[in-house]
Amino acid sequence: MDRILEAVMVSSHSKAVKHDMILQVIESAPHPLARTQCLAMFEVCTKLFFLGDSKFKKDVGREVLEAYAHHHPLEFEEFFNIRFALDLLQEGYGPIIKRSDEIFEYIQVALQYMVDRPSSMELFHTLQIEVLRIICERPGPKLCAMLSNLLSLYPQCIPGGNLQSVFCQQLIQSIRQFHCEGEENDEILEFVEQVTKTSGMLQCVWRMNMAIILPSLKELFIVISSPEENNAPSNALASVVQYVPLELMDAVVRNLTNDKNVSDAQILTAISRMLDWLSWPLVKNIDKWIISLMKGVVAVKRVHILMKVTLKKTEQVFSNLFYPIVREGALSVLSYVLLSYEQSPEAFHKVIRIGAHNSDSGRACLAEISELIHCLIFRFSGFPDLYEPVLEALKAFPSPHENRIKKLLSQNTWTSVQTELPEPVCYTQITTRSDTGKTGLVNLGNTCYMNSIIQALYMASDFRYAVMTLKQCSRFPLMMKLQQLFGFLELSQVCVFQYSLESDCSEYLKYLLDKLHEEEKTLRQVSFTQSGQMFGGKMVTRIRCLCCQNVSWKEEVFTDLSLALPPQDISLSKSFIIDPSQTVVENTEPIACSVYLGTTNAKMDSSYPGSSQEQPSLPHSLRSIPDLINFFLSPEMLTGENKYHCQKCCALTDAEKVVELTEGPPYLILTLLRFSFDLGTMRRRKILDNCCCPFWYFFREWTLLCYARECNGGVGGPEVIHSDKEVVKAPSSQKSAERQWFLFNDTRVSYSSFESVSNVTTYFPKDTAYVMFFRKRLLPVIENKSFSTAEKMYGEMPLNKELSERISKDNLLYAQVRSNAKIRSTLVASMKCTQGRNTDSPFQIPSKRTICCCCLLVLCDQYGVSHC
Repeated sequence: MDRILEAVMVSSHSKAVKHDMILQVIESAPHPLARTQCLAMFEVCTKLFFLGDSKFKKDVGREVLEAYAHHHPLEFEEFFNIRFALDLLQEGYGPIIKRSDEIFEYIQVALQYMVDRPSSMELFHTLQIEVLRIICERPGPKLCAMLSNLLSLYPQCIPGGNLQSVFCQQLIQSIRQFHCEGEENDEILEFVEQVTKTSGMLQCVWRMNMAIILPSLKELFIVISSPEENNAPSNALASVVQYVPLELMDAVVRNLTNDKNVSDAQILTAISRMLDWLSWPLVKNIDKWIISLMKGVVAVKRVHILMKVTLKKTEQVFSNLFYPIVREGALSVLSYVLLSYEQSPEAFHKVIRIGAHNSDSGRACLAEISELIHCLIFRFSGFPDLYEPVLEALKAFPSPHENRIKKLLSQNTWTSVQTELPEPVCYTQITTRSDTGKTGLVNLGNTCYMNSIIQALYMASDFRYAVMTLKQCSRFPLMMKLQQLFGFLELSQVCVFQYSLESDCSEYLKYLLDKLHEEEKTLRQVSFTQSGQMFGGKMVTRIRCLCCQNVSWKEEVFTDLSLALPPQDISLSKSFIIDPSQTVVENTEPIACSVYLGTTNAKMDSSYPGSSQEQPSLPHSLRSIPDLINFFLSPEMLTGENKYHCQKCCALTDAEKVVELTEGPPYLILTLLRFSFDLGTMRRRKILDNCCCPFWYFFREWTLLCYARECNGGVGGPEVIHSDKEVVKAPSSQKSAERQWFLFNDTRVSYSSFESVSNVTTYFPKDTAYVMFFRKRLLPVIENKSFSTAEKMYGEMPLNKELSERISKDNLLYAQVRSNAKIRSTLVASMKCTQGRNTDSPFQIPSKRTICCCCLLVLCDQYGVSHC
C-alpha cells in the first residue's frame, strides 16, 4: 500500500482522480497488513506530512497516517517511539528544523494514538523533560503558544513533581523577554493572543498543584523588582497575575511587605513595573493587586515608597484612561493614588494639564474621572488659572456634594501613618536655640539647599552687616526679606519658611545674588550694589592667534568661579597659583596667566597659624582646590573643530585661550562642577571624586571661608546622611571667629571639629565638596592671634525698630506656646496614669523628625586658618 500511495502522489492524474484513489487507500486501512508494510506506510505518510510541496500532499499524509495509526496501534507504537519523538524535537526532520510548527503539529497528531498504549508513561515522561528543556531555552511567544496548545491537549506532558515549580519559574523568565516585533494591528493582536495562551500554561499547572503558586509569585517578584533598566521585563507578565486566585492576595502581600530581606528599592521598582501593566489589554484584577500591594506598604509604614512612585508614574497611569479597553483598571489605581497623596498638589497637577485637552478621548476620560477631579480641586484649592479650563470641561457633568467629597478624601490618606517626609511645622515641634547659641533652619520639604545658602551668607559677617545696616529697606522687597531673615537668625528662637521645590544650591545662590543686585541697582540708580561689592570680581579672557600673534580680550564680572574636576590622568605639576611668574607656553611668547590679585605674592605663607604643625598629608591621587584652580586657569588650545576666528587673519586659526583674574571680591565663591555627560550611556553622571583644600594652599589674600557639600544623586537628597534612628554627619558646618566649629543640620546646631568635617567623605563617599566660600584678608596675619575684623569693627548687629519689635512679639508668642505645651503634656501624663496609655490623644505632642540639609558649610576666621 505504501508504494501505491507514493505512485498516486507522483502521478500526473488530476487532483479529483488522486482524491478518489486516496479514499480507497484510506478505506483499506482496517484490513490486516503486514508489520513491515505498516511501518513503511507510516514512513511515507510522515514524509508527505513534513516534506509535501503542497497543502494537498500534507493533508493526504495526515489523513492516511491517522487512519492506519487508528487501525494498527501496535505497529504505530513501534514506529512512534521515544527515540523518534526526541529526534523530532531535538533535530527536526530533514530540512524541517526543530521547534517548527510542523513538528509540534505532528506530535499532537501522534499522541492521540499513544495515550492508552503501554509505552505511553515512559514517552510522556520523556516529553516532560523535553518540554522543560525548551522552556529553559527562553522560547519566543510563538513557540510558547504552540507548547501551550500541546499541554492543553495532553496535560501528561506537563512536568511533574518538583519539576513543576521549576517549569513555572522558567516560564515566567521566558515571558519577561516577550516583545512584539510588529506594529500592525493584526500583528499586535496575534502577539496578545500568543501571550494569553502562554500564561494559560501557568493556570494549568496551578490548577494541578496549588502549592506551586507561591514559588511562582516569588519568581515573578524577583523579575519585576530587578534594577536592570536596560533589560526591563516585558509588560506581558501582566497576563500572569489574572490567574492568581484573589483569596491568596492578602497573604501574599503581607508576606512580601513584612519580609526584611525585601528592600525599599525593590518594592519601588516592582510597583512601578506593575503600574506599567495597566496598559496591557484583556487582563483582569491587575488594579486589585496593585492597590492591595500599596495598602500593604502603607501598613508597614513605608509610605515614602508610594510617594516616589506617585510622582514618577501618575502621568503614565492617567494616559491609560484614553483607551477604553484598559480604562477601568487605570481609573481604579489612579483614584486610589491621587486621593491618598495629600502631601502636595504636584501629582494632581501633573495630570490636570493632560485632562484639560479638548478631544473626544479627553472628554470621555473626563466623564470617567469627573468626581475624582472635583475631590482633588477641593483638596488643593488656590490654583484658579490651572483649574479653570478643567472646570469648564467638567461643567456638563454633575458636581459631587461636599459631604461626598469629604467622605472620599477621608477614606484615602497616607498621612495617618508615620513617614519620612517632614511634618507640618508648629512651634511645639521646634526646640529652642542649642547651647551653641546658633539658630538652625527648618527643612520644609526639599528646602535644604536654601537653608545651606542662607546659613553661608549669614556667616559672611561683612555681607551680613551690610544687609542689617541698610536703611530704607522697604524700597527693596527682596533685601528687606533677607534683612528680616538675618534678624530672626540673630535673635529669634525659631525660624519658619515657606515650602519650596528641590533645587541646586549653586543655582539658588546665583539667582539670589542676581536678584539682589538687580533690585538694588534698579531702585537706587547706582552702578555698585551691596551684593556686587561683596561677591563680584572681574576676569579677563584673552585669546591669542598663533598665526599672527594678535591678542583679543574681554573683561567680565563674575560672582562665582565654576571649576571642573580634571581627570586623574592629567598632570598639574605646574601651579599658576604657587608661582605666578611661570609662563604658560614655552618659546611662543605666551600671554601671562596668573591669579592677579594686586602685588601680593600668591605663594604659601609660612606665617599662617598652623602652617608648619597642621600640614595634612594628601594622597597623590587626591585633587585639591589649587589643582582645580590651576586647571581652570591653564591655557586652552583652540584647534580642530574648535578653531578661533581671527579678525586680523580673517580665517579660522589655531589659538590659545587664557583666563586671568584681575580683581578679586571680598568673598570668592567656587563651585565645583560635579556633573558630566557620559557619551557611552547617554546619561548625566555625577562625579564623586573627593577634593581637599589643605591648610595653606590658597590665595594669600583669601582664606577659606566655607564650602558646601552635596549628597546622594544630586543636591537636596537627605538619604545619605539621614537615618531612622539618628542624624549622622550634618550637612552644614561653620567656623566662627573663635575658631570653634559648628555643625548645622537644619533645625539642629551642635559643636563639631575640623577632623570630623575634613573626614566626612571618608565615611560618606557621596558627600563631596560642592560650593566653597573664600574671604579676602583685610589685615596682616599676626601669629597666634585670631579675632574677627567684622565683629571688632561693627560690634553688635543693629536692628531697626520695626524688625526688633516683630522679633520680640514672635519670641513672646513662642514662649506662650511652649508654656501651653508643657501644661498639655502634664495633663496627658495625668490622664495616662488614671486611664492608661491613649495613643490617639489630641493632646499628644508629635515628635520632630529632623530632615538633614543638603550642604556642608565650613567657615573659618579671616586670618588664614583655612579648613576643608
